[in-house]
Amino acid sequence: MSRVGLILDAEKISDIVDLSEKAESAGFDSIWTTELYRTSFEQLSVAAHSTDKINLGTAVALAFVRSPLITSLTALDLDEISNGRMILGLGSGAMRTNENFHGIKYGKPVARIRECIELIRLITGSFNKKEPLIYEGEYYGINLRGYHRPFKPIREKIPIYLAGIGGYMTQAAAELADGYLGHVVCSLKYLREVLSQSIKSGLEKSKRDLKSFQRASIICCAVSKNKGDAMRAVRGTIAFYSTVRTYQSPFLLHGFEKETQRVREAYFKGDVESMLSHVTDEMVNAFSVFGDADECRKRIDEYRNYIDLPILSAPHYFLDFQEVRQLQENIFEAFGE
Repeated sequence: MSRVGLILDAEKISDIVDLSEKAESAGFDSIWTTELYRTSFEQLSVAAHSTDKINLGTAVALAFVRSPLITSLTALDLDEISNGRMILGLGSGAMRTNENFHGIKYGKPVARIRECIELIRLITGSFNKKEPLIYEGEYYGINLRGYHRPFKPIREKIPIYLAGIGGYMTQAAAELADGYLGHVVCSLKYLREVLSQSIKSGLEKSKRDLKSFQRASIICCAVSKNKGDAMRAVRGTIAFYSTVRTYQSPFLLHGFEKETQRVREAYFKGDVESMLSHVTDEMVNAFSVFGDADECRKRIDEYRNYIDLPILSAPHYFLDFQEVRQLQENIFEAFGE
């Protein structure tokens, strides 16, 4: 089985147990937890307890709403809980998420994420070396003199994957992190024409090659024998993200300015049906994989030319959880061993 990951999207925490166990039994490479309506780390802890060998990642944990110290400690704890299976997926999040939802000043996200990742590396490394850490940056200033964590880490280094939409953030991922995490609206065209070049530039700056770096991307995937049902299911996810200006670059690359403006106008009116109706078939083709099992597998193989790990996400916006769960079961059947 070619490597494939799965986004865990569950109505109840208890459902995460079942999804995690099924993903491991089906031979999936990894399972990943998001952070919007739940916290990514707590979901991953449940998945860690219910599995033995599958890799576990956050896709993504919001980097700026926690201190680098608490992020480091949480990652170390989860790595211990999972016996060394943790992947720390970090993202800056949108400005509105940070400032309106969390009350955190956003600042310059690329500069800030550089400091954040550098600090996490220094903090986790200091626990191995038992050296005091003092750091002064533009966004973070900490003094860990006298602070000693008495537990030996499971691993000397926990892999960090950095999420990005724009070229600068993606380049930073290739410079600083162990891997890149593409957003669900990173279309095949956007990966090929924009992000691949940014990753190449970042690796050149860090004097590394692709063998030392993992490229992953979340992909909205609806497996169904009824193509019309599959297309209907993914429209909600595309509509939702087309309203967020942070994620506009892929839509602009495809020339969907008018369509996204219509979706946004309907969103502010609270008209969900109108939002969905303005997501065209061209947008569905660009930003999702849909159809029967064979069609979806072939389309995912196209992504493998530009990424090492496709992370499949069943569509879930504006759908009830019973339908989402059926779409997840279809993914297991189509991509499992």
